[in-house]
Amino acid sequence: MLKFFRKIRQNLLSENKFTKYLVYAIGEIILVVIGILIALEINNWNEREQLRNTELKTLKSLNEAIKINLNELNQILNAQIHRNRSPQEVLFVDLSNQQLVHLDSLITENVENYTFDPSTGIYNSIIHSGKIEIITNDSLKNRISKLYDSVSDYQESEDEITEYTKVHLEENFINNLNIDPKVLAKLRARTEEEKQKDKALYIKTFNSKKLKNMYILLLNKMGEVITKGQSLASEYRILIADLENEIKRKE
Repeated sequence: MLKFFRKIRQNLLSENKFTKYLVYAIGEIILVVIGILIALEINNWNEREQLRNTELKTLKSLNEAIKINLNELNQILNAQIHRNRSPQEVLFVDLSNQQLVHLDSLITENVENYTFDPSTGIYNSIIHSGKIEIITNDSLKNRISKLYDSVSDYQESEDEITEYTKVHLEENFINNLNIDPKVLAKLRARTEEEKQKDKALYIKTFNSKKLKNMYILLLNKMGEVITKGQSLASEYRILIADLENEIKRKE
């Protein structure tokens, strides 16, 4: 092909057709420029396609990770809500008619803490590697970037309840409830004397003003953690829906 063009140029020069040669040379330059532009466009298209595929893969990985975290958060929230009924019962229900086995369970539920431990490997990889920048939807990108703050805020409330439970409730029960651990662990049955003694001890402990004040503060803290957890779960669900819409749009 190059030899063909070279032969044309030589013929035009040998025939002293300078004007035609000039027009031809300009045309040849234009063809070369067009060829370069086409090559650049193909290269740019390949790069855009590669970025699109990388973005799509990132969005899918993040979507799956958030789904897993939402499932775990829902389980934790259900446990928190169940636990929250325990101090409410102590404060607002007459426990004198309750069975001993139920009073035993109240102690366990009162001090049982639950911790949301989300999987952050994919999230951290996306943030720290800079892959977050390949997400072209700015609104989605900003919400993903701020997600960690919402999780941290919820976890701080969880930690506060855990610390409060250890320092106040657990210490109170250790100091005031002298119940055989084997009975609580269901390794042996209570004697008739123990049944009377333990129930009286439970009623006295649960009716103490000090413990009731502890439960009031605990309810306030539990209400806060449940509200934040529900808000975080809602944020997860909305983000999952938006991620899936973005994935469909990119595919």
